[in-house]
Amino acid sequence: MKNMKKLMALLLAVVLCVSVLGACGGSGEVAYQVAIKDAMGKPITSGVVVKFMQNGAQAGMQVVNENGVAEKTLPAGDYTVELQFTDSEANYKYDASALKLTAKEKAIEVVLNYGLGDKKQTLTVGGKECEAYYINVGATEITLDKENRSYYLFAPTESGTYEFSLGGSSVAIGYYGAPHFVQEASAAEVKDNKFTISVRPEMIGTNNTGTTVLVLGVDAGEGNAVFGIERIGEHAWSVSDEPWIVYSAKTAPTSYTLPAGAAIAEFDLTKPTDSYKLVLDSNGYFHLDSAEGPLVLVRLGKNAKVKYLDPYETILEHTGVNCYFYDADGNFQRKENYTECVAKYIECVDEESGMYPLTEDLQYIIQNNGAHNGWWKLDGNYIFRNDNGENVPGINSEIAWLFMCCYIQG
Repeated sequence: MKNMKKLMALLLAVVLCVSVLGACGGSGEVAYQVAIKDAMGKPITSGVVVKFMQNGAQAGMQVVNENGVAEKTLPAGDYTVELQFTDSEANYKYDASALKLTAKEKAIEVVLNYGLGDKKQTLTVGGKECEAYYINVGATEITLDKENRSYYLFAPTESGTYEFSLGGSSVAIGYYGAPHFVQEASAAEVKDNKFTISVRPEMIGTNNTGTTVLVLGVDAGEGNAVFGIERIGEHAWSVSDEPWIVYSAKTAPTSYTLPAGAAIAEFDLTKPTDSYKLVLDSNGYFHLDSAEGPLVLVRLGKNAKVKYLDPYETILEHTGVNCYFYDADGNFQRKENYTECVAKYIECVDEESGMYPLTEDLQYIIQNNGAHNGWWKLDGNYIFRNDNGENVPGINSEIAWLFMCCYIQG
């Protein structure tokens, strides 16, 4: 009986020992975890390999998962963590001095930020040149300039709303336009040292065309800081997202030749609104006073001399011809594109003078395109100026659109 009790006690001890060892993961093993995040708290989910080192030798290695965590089960003990990157290590910044694991401290977090790479561009700011480095989505560690504002460039790879922030310093940040024109003041509303910019799809280059590059600025200061860029949602709606209504001509353009020796008269834009009566003939062309009166012409081709602005053929080389429509409360209604229609008219102008008879199409296009560009807002208008650069007095905004027109005398 006594021997039986000893045997039972031995078996119980064995069972307890097995249970304890099983709970420890076998022969004293521990699941170690290393979480990789940036300074904004966002997990870094690719490009990082975690090495578990013990006494100068590698005891294990693990790639971070979709949560930015590398987990490895190893014999209980002390380990030093080293990071290895599939990209160049020079592109990352982190504190390697505190990366220690023990059986009690089996989980640590590593803050990993981007460092500045080699890609940069020279900007001209206030007549002076400066170097601006490109930075990407995520957290980039920067060194503040003690005397001058530092500039950085961001070329988004997808549309969306992006938030820009600065951590580790109270110096101001801002958005200063594009590389070809760096503004002096921030073009974004900055609150709590953060601002957002909506990047529309057309700002992302495709088919080897350029992507819009944003110029970001950090004011002068001391020490290091972290510039954060995060895509926080889809791009904000704008009229640019709305489809164009392509305007179709009511009067099909046909080749036009100005009569030989025709004398051209100008419209007096300072006259009352009812001074000029425009009447359509059977061909769809406007005349003065009656359908048999002087033919009204529009200066469309490059050879035409427009007093206050370039003709439409020159305008088309640099931009489109269009109009956005809003109701009385400022709500967007539609947008129309006249470029194709104007181009067809230009093909039919008198080659020598660059003129074509005024039609309902051209009247509608000039009036609406001018309203879209602010041509008829005469207070501080940039068009109706004399040779001294002064606003021409007495322009009647209701007939100002006739500046592109003239008529045949007689």
